[in-house]
Amino acid sequence: MTTGLDRSGSGVPLGELVAEALGNLYAQRQRSALALLGIMIGAASIVAMLTIGQMAQLETLKLFKAMGVNMLQIHAMPAPNAYGIIDRRTIEGLAASEPSVEAAAPLTTDRSSVVAGKTGADLGLVAVTAALQPLMGLQMEQGRFIKAVDDGNLVAVVGASAAQTLSTPGAPIAAGSQVRIKDYVYTVVGVLGPHVQNALDPTDLDSAVIIPMGGAGRVMPAPEPSTAMVRLRAGADVKAAGARVLKALANPTATLQLVSAQDIIKTLNAQKAIHSRLLTAIGAISLLVGGIGVMNVMLMGVMERRREIGLRAAIGATPRDLQAMFLIEAATLAFVGGVAGLLLGLFAAFATAAVSRWSFSLPLYVVPLGPGLAALVGLVFGVYPALKASRLDPIEALRAE
Repeated sequence: MTTGLDRSGSGVPLGELVAEALGNLYAQRQRSALALLGIMIGAASIVAMLTIGQMAQLETLKLFKAMGVNMLQIHAMPAPNAYGIIDRRTIEGLAASEPSVEAAAPLTTDRSSVVAGKTGADLGLVAVTAALQPLMGLQMEQGRFIKAVDDGNLVAVVGASAAQTLSTPGAPIAAGSQVRIKDYVYTVVGVLGPHVQNALDPTDLDSAVIIPMGGAGRVMPAPEPSTAMVRLRAGADVKAAGARVLKALANPTATLQLVSAQDIIKTLNAQKAIHSRLLTAIGAISLLVGGIGVMNVMLMGVMERRREIGLRAAIGATPRDLQAMFLIEAATLAFVGGVAGLLLGLFAAFATAAVSRWSFSLPLYVVPLGPGLAALVGLVFGVYPALKASRLDPIEALRAE
């Protein structure tokens, strides 16, 4: 006995079956709404998780957009009884000595008390060269960045958050302001624009004061470079080029650690994919629970409408007609729940994007996926009630109270 919707050999038009199915669902609207709720929650979970997963991946890539995905960070871990350093000249000469390297910049980091007027704060201290700004794509809110002619001079660039921390009403930190680091007074030549930190940043530049590397020994115990930021040329083999760069920078004072933007992106995306799959599986379980609810509604409908089913069979409705009627009811109920779940899931994803300050991005395959999966679940869980209805004995059904 078939459970399909093929109309061959049936005398009831498909449109009439659809209309009757909708009428029956409306007549049992409270029970139908409860079954629809489970389908809606399951579909919403799947839609929301897939959409949020894609947005998270796009945001991960966006974090590295300013610097590029071919970035390397080489950090010197100190040896016993020694500061971990990397030779500055070797770093600055990488672009000339290594064909895969497009640009490289040395830097070193520390923390220090920074005072502006009567306001002081413990901030990050970063010693750099002029090469760092174009390498990391740093944007200036005002003024300029460190230049080559500044090497050794008492000038500084202040991060956006650090500038807010040091500013007071009527005395904002701006180009021309002065800040004191230990016993030295630095003239501020620029303020960075807001910088979103990513996993490859050597420190939080947004809340740091940046000074020239040439004169960093005045305020830093170890002014020599401890980190090298390297950008490879497009298409370069990151693994092979990274190994060559490590070999070129190797020295007895430190153990070098290499981190690449591509490795970080792969790790973050893999973690997000695992989370998305886990939460999508939870949504699928909710969808299956909703399908059981649909089946329960259909079975209750079969029991309550036995006389109607018997009457339909007595006046010529075939088992296929009865199966089609209940399958259409189940699929319609689940599809409506899927559409509601799609809207709810998109709203949840949009709210997440707004709270996280992400750009909303909708994967197009999600639009038909939620309602489609829901309708499929409805059909699958509607098969048993449909078969049960079509196998009722008409005479026994007509005798039912």
